[in-house]
Amino acid sequence: MIQSLDRGIQILLILAQKNSMGITELAEELGVDKSTVSRLIETLRNRDMVRIDPDTKKYRLGFRILHLGEALKDNLNVIAIARPMLLSLSAQINESVHFCAYNNNCVYVMDQVRSSKNYALSATVGMIEPLHCSSVGKCILAFRRPETIRALLDDYTFTAYTEHTITDKEELLKNLEQIRTLGYALDDEEIALGVRCIAVPVYDYRNSVRYSIGVSGPKTNLNSATIESYVKRMTETTKRLSAAIGSTR
Repeated sequence: MIQSLDRGIQILLILAQKNSMGITELAEELGVDKSTVSRLIETLRNRDMVRIDPDTKKYRLGFRILHLGEALKDNLNVIAIARPMLLSLSAQINESVHFCAYNNNCVYVMDQVRSSKNYALSATVGMIEPLHCSSVGKCILAFRRPETIRALLDDYTFTAYTEHTITDKEELLKNLEQIRTLGYALDDEEIALGVRCIAVPVYDYRNSVRYSIGVSGPKTNLNSATIESYVKRMTETTKRLSAAIGSTR
């Protein structure tokens, strides 16, 4: 291990956690003398990795960090990372599995693995899933900020697909609270009669829920006993996927 490189990385990690620190504070945190920290800080400043706050005279992360973050996001192919996990999950439970993403207040099906069971499902890659009644949509919506949820629902059209579809804002808000408590969402014949879907959240590198993994099947397959078993397997999968795309939860 190169000690100076390791200490430079430690400084960046400390500043990410503490927001800002002075040379003396950093030296105490690292357990080294101030002259060592000063040299490291000067090197990082020359690369725009840290900057000095003109008011407090303490050091913060530099704007070059943003560039690295954006480069990482551009090179992070979430679908490719998720694909083998979806295949494994589908094989374990022998059900159809789909991976969805949230963008511009919509939830899109990004990938799907169909099971070998002999029934047809309507979800296809590229399809938009309704936020208020699909398991994947409700799962992602439940973990938005409260003010974001309410603002979105103020102008939302609650399309009724079946007699089980939630079409009332307050009822949906209660359902979202239940989802946050349980850790998974259920579509109980809300889009199609005879079909149930369950979904579990996936956390991204910001520890926010932008993705979800869903399992769909006839309600005879997704009964109370199998749902508990499936959610356990799905949660194991989403934890691995979340970690793979940078979540620290």
